[in-house]
Amino acid sequence: MHAPADAPADRLRLFFQQAPGMIAILSGPDHVFEFANTAYLDLVGRHEVVGQRVRDVLPELEQQGTVALLDKVYATGEPFIGRRMPVTFQRQANAPAETRYMDFVYQPVVDDQARVTGIFAQGFDVTRQVETEAAFSESEARYRLFSEETREGVVIHNGDVILDCNPAYARLFGYGDVAEVVGLPSTAFVTPKSAALLQEKGALGSEEPYEIEAIRKDGSVFPAEFVGRVATWKGQKVRIGLARDLTERKRREAALRESEAHFAAIFDQSAAGLAEADLTGRLLRVNDRFCEISGYAREELVNGRRMQDITHPDDLPGNLVLFQRSIETGEPFDIEKRYVRPDGSEVWVSNTVTLIRDALGEAHSMASVSIDLTARRDAEAALRQSESRLRLALDAGRMAVWESDSRTNTVRTSPELNRLLGFPEEASPSIEEIRARYAPGAQDRLRAAAAAALARGERNAEEELEILWPDGSRHWLLLRADLEVMTGEDGAVSIKATGVAFEITERKLWEERQRLLINELNHRVKNTLATVQSITLQSFRHTNAATGSNVTAFQERLFALARAHDILTRDNWEGAELRDIVGEVIEPYCRESSGRCDIDGPRVRLTPSMALALSMAVHELATNAAKYGALSVSDGQVSISWSIAPGEPRQLTLCWQERGGPPVAFPARNGFGTRLIERSLAQELAGEVSLAYVPTGVVCTVKAPLPEAMA
Repeated sequence: MHAPADAPADRLRLFFQQAPGMIAILSGPDHVFEFANTAYLDLVGRHEVVGQRVRDVLPELEQQGTVALLDKVYATGEPFIGRRMPVTFQRQANAPAETRYMDFVYQPVVDDQARVTGIFAQGFDVTRQVETEAAFSESEARYRLFSEETREGVVIHNGDVILDCNPAYARLFGYGDVAEVVGLPSTAFVTPKSAALLQEKGALGSEEPYEIEAIRKDGSVFPAEFVGRVATWKGQKVRIGLARDLTERKRREAALRESEAHFAAIFDQSAAGLAEADLTGRLLRVNDRFCEISGYAREELVNGRRMQDITHPDDLPGNLVLFQRSIETGEPFDIEKRYVRPDGSEVWVSNTVTLIRDALGEAHSMASVSIDLTARRDAEAALRQSESRLRLALDAGRMAVWESDSRTNTVRTSPELNRLLGFPEEASPSIEEIRARYAPGAQDRLRAAAAAALARGERNAEEELEILWPDGSRHWLLLRADLEVMTGEDGAVSIKATGVAFEITERKLWEERQRLLINELNHRVKNTLATVQSITLQSFRHTNAATGSNVTAFQERLFALARAHDILTRDNWEGAELRDIVGEVIEPYCRESSGRCDIDGPRVRLTPSMALALSMAVHELATNAAKYGALSVSDGQVSISWSIAPGEPRQLTLCWQERGGPPVAFPARNGFGTRLIERSLAQELAGEVSLAYVPTGVVCTVKAPLPEAMA
């Protein structure tokens, strides 16, 4: 471009000044502004640029490489054309920089010798066009992405045929490709009975969604939702529609209805009282159990009655504090309170209250679960009374309670047990301190008693414990315990014992005195019997009768009586076992006739008088058998058996039977032994005694009532 030489300068300047595009003339290698029109100045936000270098007045352009680009055009003489190039201007000092998009040309200005003397810059601001195209491209891309990627079916039709659709629409109706769908009738995708509805919605231009029966390519029918609107597409009036498969939603709705019905049934039939209240306490919903607990009918509760109206006034303030705090924090709370029934009676309940939020997470209502505590409260009251009575009984009976655990080797004592053990009542002695007061061997006896009980499959054990107090005094306790066997994670077995203790010191001292008295009595009885025996021998010493059978029989009867006394003495003269009495009397005869004496019968305990009488009778029978009966020959046998018949009172039947002895004949006269058996024994036992002399051997049958206390 050559500089104008002949054109009037003013006319040219006016033309450039009013040009719609941006024009600037730069001169020299430093690119000094020679001219800049209004459009250019408005663009760069400067008003005084003529006579200044570009790099000085527009430093932001130098930073973006514009000055370097001008240097290249000036140096090469080749023009530069820019299309939609972003250029950033600092149009105001304190405002953020603005980016504009420019179409421009840098044209070198040469003189008549073809030397570059400057640059003619001309351009247009195309920012709006660029942004519009970008927005359009973005919109088109979004539409394309939505159309191609959405799972919703998008379709375009003119009321008669399908003009276009997205892949999701084709897949929704069982088609493999969009091409299969385009050109088909718009009614081909609904059942015949739904075709009229489709055409009606299209004719009305309805834009509201509606449900319809859709049909797939294979003929299967499914529920669908259609919605559409009128639009212009490729110059023609069309309807753009959206199709959605409702199968899953219908299934969820059915499941939800079933679930709601299920939970409604649970709500209504729950064994707990269930209620829902709004945030003011007004009851919205209650179940039958809540009505039973509160005493109100459902209609009374849900027609404006509040939780506050049925809560006991004394319990309400605390309840309201928890209620409001739960609304604010969302934390559930538990409370035990009373409802006041319509008849004025009160019922204690345990209330668990939880905040319910809506779909947006906002507090919606309060749900409560009420458990009737009447039975528990009654049980607690009964337990307190029982514990009170137990404490009174323990105190009255001077019983002490204790608990031990072999796993931890610990024991818990009560004040009463401390007293029994010789500790201060408020003390907490260790198990080592307690065991230090055991008498020698006591701990081993306690362990043996527990082991024996467990071996028998029993959980209860009882044992006496001797205690030595620090002052040297001896005390006795009776311990009764419930035993619990526990196995730890490591397989170790431990025993937890809980029990009571009684002081039996007085009883033990009395028993000891009783044993001394009984032993002394027994000693004196034996001395008396020995004296009688001595007198007898002395009386007959100078006569032939001293060595006769009568004296011998008398002595043996004294010995039998002494052995019976020994048995009774062992049992403190409280009674004796029948088996012990019989065994002790016939033991000398059975020892001499091994295997020929058979004793059989249940356990039965006799009174002292019965024991002495039977002892003497069995002695007479054994003596006669040894002299004349079954025990006088090697093959003879004796059987002593007894049984107990139930009744009031129970009946003891004892039978002595001999077999294998010499032939038996009825005696010509009754001797002392026979009279002792038949008369004295029957009289002493208050029963019946019969002697039978059958050929096979003597049979003696004793029948006597047993006192109630005898087993």
